[in-house]
Amino acid sequence: MEHREITLEEDGLLRSVEIAYDMENPSIQINLENSEHVFYGDNLFSCFIKLRQNFPEIKFFCKGAKKNVYPSRASSQMSSGLMAYELQQGKQALRANIVNIFDYEDQDLTNDPSVQLDFFKSWMASLK
Repeated sequence: MEHREITLEEDGLLRSVEIAYDMENPSIQINLENSEHVFYGDNLFSCFIKLRQNFPEIKFFCKGAKKNVYPSRASSQMSSGLMAYELQQGKQALRANIVNIFDYEDQDLTNDPSVQLDFFKSWMASLK
């Protein structure tokens, strides 16, 4: 298990929490509301989606919660979903656009994974 500190906002208060994640058996563990929660998925990005869906009232200040961040199939396979692309409409994704989903971010955040999927689809269409 790897450990990482992330920032979140709950009830209007910012705080840091430690998460633990496993890249071999994709899962994220976090202690929220005085209990430990574990989320499993195909990769860490899908685990992070489940975490955000389970706590829609909490704002996660992470790249993985940004509306224009989404993993490619290759980046997901190589990093177990830890790395994803920060996409820009009309521009091809480059190595320079690869971000760690747990890196700090405070702009354009969402807890709704459909917003990220919609942006990804729109981005794909913008490349044609």
